[in-house]
Amino acid sequence: MGKIKSAICITLFTLFIAALCFVCTVSFSYGENGMYAFNSILRMTAKDAELGGSYGAEGYLGGGYSVVYYPEGVISAKEYESNLGGIADEDDKAEYAEKYVADATKTLYFDKEKVCDGGNAPSESFKASFEKTSSLLKDRYSLLRKDGVQMKVADGYTVRVFLAKDVMDSELYAFTANSFTGKVTVRYGEADKPESAKTILPARADKPITDYLKKVSSRTAADGTAYVVLDFTSEGRKIIASETATANTMYFMVGENAVIPFKVTEAIDQSSLYLSGSYTAESAKVCATVMNSVLHDAQAEDLLTLTLADGYQHEALYGNNALTYLYIAFGVCFVGMAVFFLIRYRALAFAHIYTYLIFLIAMILCVWSIPFLYISVETFLAVALVSLLLGASNAYCFENAKKEYALGKTMTSSVKSGYKRSMLPLIDLHIVLAALSFIVYGIGLTNLSLFAFVLGLGTVFSCLCTIGLNRFMWAIMMAFTKNKGKFCNFKREEVEEDD
Repeated sequence: MGKIKSAICITLFTLFIAALCFVCTVSFSYGENGMYAFNSILRMTAKDAELGGSYGAEGYLGGGYSVVYYPEGVISAKEYESNLGGIADEDDKAEYAEKYVADATKTLYFDKEKVCDGGNAPSESFKASFEKTSSLLKDRYSLLRKDGVQMKVADGYTVRVFLAKDVMDSELYAFTANSFTGKVTVRYGEADKPESAKTILPARADKPITDYLKKVSSRTAADGTAYVVLDFTSEGRKIIASETATANTMYFMVGENAVIPFKVTEAIDQSSLYLSGSYTAESAKVCATVMNSVLHDAQAEDLLTLTLADGYQHEALYGNNALTYLYIAFGVCFVGMAVFFLIRYRALAFAHIYTYLIFLIAMILCVWSIPFLYISVETFLAVALVSLLLGASNAYCFENAKKEYALGKTMTSSVKSGYKRSMLPLIDLHIVLAALSFIVYGIGLTNLSLFAFVLGLGTVFSCLCTIGLNRFMWAIMMAFTKNKGKFCNFKREEVEEDD
């Protein structure tokens, strides 16, 4: 490749790598009083709360809160054993035991009638309802738009949710309100007795609630007062005005749960009802999200009733600054690697450094974009190992080319021969390591699966970078020098002549 083409290529690569490094790692505020923020890819990437430190666009310290949701008819083994042990009469105990069947792992017990339709395994209708209910939960927590929210189905038929510490002021309310499922109704009756109150909306059983209530939203005024806003249709407004002529309590229900109890002192005749009180901007949004998520769902009654249980508070396992220390450690290792290559291969080290930066950027983008990946100790270890693999592979190619050059070959011939000698061993190594990694990931052994997937993914990138990109970078960089041996710190063997 000629010098001009090489100069153009290296300039474009340098600008490309610099831009990607900036986008991936640099975050800053701008505008008047720092009103706006530019968040780097690393800052937006999901992170394990066990690492502590600053997370995501808003930031939070490590640790947080988690809960487990149990669908109707499903209980934990602990609850089953506790209930069974609390029954004194043997016949009653036998009857209770007969009512439930354990799952394969004996961590959950299913009500045979409610869950299994009289059989010994969850019915297809229950599975479909659970799928719809867990999807509803996922949508609700996604709409929180908070960093550090994690949700997954555990044990097949329970849902675990994690909220990071310090990102919300209303964690308990969010956990509780999001468990409410069922159709939206409006009731009117005695205070603290929603179960006995009269259903006033929908006014007719054959009409949906959306014929009366259009939507629920949240607003926050300039003075900080938060509101839940209920927008009625003209027909809904008439019924509300008629039913609230006498003082009583109005309940906005989701299933059998009173999401909004509201004391009425005078007739309400307005198309939009603003309710404040003890709401914060956060809790008002949660309330509105819960109601809206089922308001327009004609099959909301098909959702399973959820029981909120097993709440835990977590502290950052590795301390509040572990993430910062990991970044520092990674930076030190990168500098150490760069120094080693510069000392041993001089300017040729930049071919490796450019290759490694492309590799690292690709890994960061994958961890950011693949939904089930996040930054954790396992991720750091996997990236560190494949970084070592990439460095060793490039050094192996350099050393083979160096040996060929020492025999008196030209640099072009040495590079070609060196890569030819390196190709098969490196490909075999990468294939074996990638295959083992993805097999371990397929087995799905807890956190080991995360480590294995990142290791396998990184191994694929390492192979591509070593065999393709590194050689290309070597070629375009070497075009700038006449003394190619000095550029690479390669020396020929000196042969002594006999007298």
